[in-house]
Amino acid sequence: MKYIKLILILTFFSSCSTNKSIVGLYGKCGKSYFACTQIELKSDNTFEYFIFMDVGGENVLKGTWKKISNDTIVINTNKQPEFPKTTYTGKVNPILKGKVKIRISDKNGSLGASNVFINDRNQIKVADKNGIAEFEVDSIKNIEYGFLSQSEKIEVDNPNYNEIEILIKDLDLNAIPEFITNEKIILKRNKIIIDTNYVYKRTSLKNKQWK
Repeated sequence: MKYIKLILILTFFSSCSTNKSIVGLYGKCGKSYFACTQIELKSDNTFEYFIFMDVGGENVLKGTWKKISNDTIVINTNKQPEFPKTTYTGKVNPILKGKVKIRISDKNGSLGASNVFINDRNQIKVADKNGIAEFEVDSIKNIEYGFLSQSEKIEVDNPNYNEIEILIKDLDLNAIPEFITNEKIILKRNKIIIDTNYVYKRTSLKNKQWK
């Protein structure tokens, strides 16, 4: 029993020590900057992520971080998408013989003018104002939608479905993101790497650009 208590105590202090080595502000912004990114990792496993772009304004994303390996943490913002995953429902409508009717929508309603591809882009239609595209085809294998800069391919599990409703996941189309879900950050000595390309060095908290 004493050994178990000792192990738990050592694990706790080891965890605190590890967190302390990670905690701090990363990213230093130059004077009169046109773009600036900083992230502060806090000892209570929360973070604040400051992003500024001259053309997009600024935002401070807040959330939590968790260490998943010796050199990697994962961050999640407090705000998360309402619909994180694209889903669909399908049915066989005997009236639509030799046709497939597809409706594309998001949480706010129909996505008119979406590009809709079917069967590995064998056919393409532009959805009408109600988000509907209709194809003359006997069976459906997959559907791909294109909306603004986003696209996604959906595999259909029943080739006989001929009336399909697709509810797409929440899209974050802003230059500055509104939410972050399970983003991995690589830890290196006195710096972090975000999205494999962006390296931010640890800096003094006095260089923090937001309140």
